[in-house]
Amino acid sequence: MNVLIVDDDKLVRKGLIVLMPWQKFGLNVVGEAANGEAALQFLENNDVDLLITDLNMPVMSGIELMRTVRIRYPNIWLVVLTFHQDFEYIQESLRLGAIDYIVKLQLEKEKMDDVLTRIMGRITEETGKRNAVNRYMPEKNELIASQSGCGIALVSLNPEQDDQWTEGLAIKSGDDVTELEQGLWLWIRESADADWMQEENLHERLQVEPNIVMIKLSDLEGFDKTLVVKWLREYRNRGLLYELENGKRIYSVSLVSEQQNRPIVFDDDILEMHRRWSSLVWVNNDLIFERFLTELKQMMLPREKLESIFYSALREWERTLSTDRLSVGNRIGSLVYWYEWVEWIGEIRRGMIELTNKSMYSRPIVESILKAADLIAQDITQQVGLVEMASSVNMSRSYFSQCFKDILGKPFNEYIRDRRIAKAEELLAQTGMPIIRIAEKTGYPNEKYFSRLFREQTGMTPSEYRQNQKQSTQLSSE
Repeated sequence: MNVLIVDDDKLVRKGLIVLMPWQKFGLNVVGEAANGEAALQFLENNDVDLLITDLNMPVMSGIELMRTVRIRYPNIWLVVLTFHQDFEYIQESLRLGAIDYIVKLQLEKEKMDDVLTRIMGRITEETGKRNAVNRYMPEKNELIASQSGCGIALVSLNPEQDDQWTEGLAIKSGDDVTELEQGLWLWIRESADADWMQEENLHERLQVEPNIVMIKLSDLEGFDKTLVVKWLREYRNRGLLYELENGKRIYSVSLVSEQQNRPIVFDDDILEMHRRWSSLVWVNNDLIFERFLTELKQMMLPREKLESIFYSALREWERTLSTDRLSVGNRIGSLVYWYEWVEWIGEIRRGMIELTNKSMYSRPIVESILKAADLIAQDITQQVGLVEMASSVNMSRSYFSQCFKDILGKPFNEYIRDRRIAKAEELLAQTGMPIIRIAEKTGYPNEKYFSRLFREQTGMTPSEYRQNQKQSTQLSSE
């Protein structure tokens, strides 16, 4: 069984390759990759049976890699490699079909056998289930010969509960019906004059099946059936995410148009969305808010990219507003379809407007203070004083100082200090960066001064804080 290891940390990859007793379990490491895109390139030209991937990587995350592998290479076994036990991401990876996860901090040499024993046991256990799910997979290079060029896909929005709902439907015997996987069916109509009674039957059933969606497909004739199946899976996981409307049960899709109109998104575009939504310039400005929503929807990002943008944005919002009261943020992991995201963002926005307008300042004043907060967040290392910042938003020093404190809950200098300390805590907990570099990246070129200030605010030196975070992570992993 061939193994591919994917992790952006070269030392982690090499450590796994050297330390794991692969041959003892009939496993052979055939490759390694530093990110999801590199892994996909490797998979195009190499046979892999087991993929072990980190979750947090540049270029393409482990979650996005897993989604793509599930579509292109459904027979590859997936195992998650994670530094922390981030349960929301682990849950998502298990939902995507990962059979196990490995916590890096738990990997000690004497436990390597246990890890591979567990993984191989899971593979054996899941093999029977996978064979049952994939029993109707089409053969490669099978072209669709439908004279009508049409078909119908049935998608369950809750496949774990609704996968048996089609039992009893009298599907026309001459038509080609494929159960693609749990909760997803494809019905290719035999000819243009085929009996439409089945579709009418489906229409009636949709009225009483709130979790089932019908997708009318066109332009299918002559396509490789395997490619149609892959596209349909991808459409369910991405296209439908944006097109689904609350209460709408039937959709019409042209395969040719979908392939031609799928947007191309670059890493810089995603970084720009991170920056936009992490700021608060959209909170009190309806036009900017609507523009940001429209442009984000047009990108048609996969769900994990949306989650990444708004998880990081949520942290910035709470830091900017000096609050932990944006409690609806804990719903991010449950949001799937775009209309749900729009409702959630609207709810967040109303909460932030209430927080920032509690002082009864005018909207332009609130926008100026939020602009100042955004300028601070863009470069936490900058040494801009109160006078310069007040001038940058066209306010007098004294009035700016009072408005800033009333709207954001802290005096200007205290706010900047707390933002820098919070950034330092994040870097200490999540990276191995030297403390002198962390001091520089948080606006403190003097390491001694930084360490003294950090201790005053947290009760620990930077080194003690890092060690404490490491121990806490280890305890939570046990």
